Amino acid sequence: MSDEDDLSFEELAENQSAESSKHHGRRRSPRRRPGFFRSMLPFVLVVAVVLGLGVGGVQGYRWLTSNVSVEQEATDYPGPGSGEATVEVASGDTGTDIASTLVQEGVIKSTGPFVNIFANTPDASGIEPGVYRLKQEMTSADALNALMDPENLAGHRVIVPEGLRLTQIWPLLSEASGIPVEDFEEAAKDYTAYGVPENSAESLEGYLWPGRYDIPEGATAEEVIQKMWDRMEKQLTDRGIPEDEWHETLTIASLAELEVRESKDYGKVIRTIHNRLEGAGEAGGTPMPLQFDSTIHYITGKAASVGTTDEERHSENPYNTYLNTGLPPGPIASPGGATLDASIDPPKGDWLYFVTVNTDTGETKFASTWAEHEENVAEWQAWAQEKG
Repeated sequence: MSDEDDLSFEELAENQSAESSKHHGRRRSPRRRPGFFRSMLPFVLVVAVVLGLGVGGVQGYRWLTSNVSVEQEATDYPGPGSGEATVEVASGDTGTDIASTLVQEGVIKSTGPFVNIFANTPDASGIEPGVYRLKQEMTSADALNALMDPENLAGHRVIVPEGLRLTQIWPLLSEASGIPVEDFEEAAKDYTAYGVPENSAESLEGYLWPGRYDIPEGATAEEVIQKMWDRMEKQLTDRGIPEDEWHETLTIASLAELEVRESKDYGKVIRTIHNRLEGAGEAGGTPMPLQFDSTIHYITGKAASVGTTDEERHSENPYNTYLNTGLPPGPIASPGGATLDASIDPPKGDWLYFVTVNTDTGETKFASTWAEHEENVAEWQAWAQEKG
């Protein structure tokens, strides 16, 4: 064998060795798939923990919390709180409503604890509507106790009765709040600024809801008026009265508010108003003037219990319902809920007249004819003569 042959053999051996190594390098071990138990292990562990909780109860929970780090955010402040927060509880607020207000004002951290304590405290339902002075970051229990204590009521409380005109309302509000009457008079001029629709009387008269108010310290006349109108707007809206009927409804309701004392008579007065405006019954289709003394009192500023004179009943004024047929330009006072309800659905009847025959009791008699009305007037005159 020649040297050349030897070289070829060596090269061949080297080539075979390289080829063998190449094949061995590409060889892979067979892939083993995990066993069924191994693949299900995480699920089994979770189920075991859940079963442990269900079967072991507290022991299972203790095991879980001791072996797993679980962070829970506190839902209540530790208290006792600091600083000051002013919170208003509105009429009809539920425990959830109050809790939401407290969270919004930074008094409590979340609604859950407060709602739970409120639901389990029988006296909590007696919390009075009003403005309360509390602290920020109180415990829910402390916040509830503070709201149940009338001593924490802040601001100035005032009650505005039904049937008062603006010239009577302003002094009441002023006396309670310390806001000058002149401030209310000035603030009332731009009545549409509060959202009151433009009306033919160009006035806020009759558009302020009567009732109890807690006026916060430092409140302005504009803020008080806004609150009173907001409540009236809600009353009108809740009763489903269309906005384009608000002015007429308030006007008619205010007349009924001042013409009779007993709420059971409000609906009859309102039906009488409609009958006279429409010329019903013996009016023969001809509209009749209302001839209400209450409108004369509005002109003169006299109290409702005072009579009217011939001169006053002949005064040239758009509110004089003796001289003018139809409704006055607007309300003559702030009506309440009973007269608003009566104005929506007055009873059926053909009454055209009414007179209070006993001003001590407020007893009022209604008539559909002039002859019947004269008898009722005679009864009133006899009672008045007896009283002297």
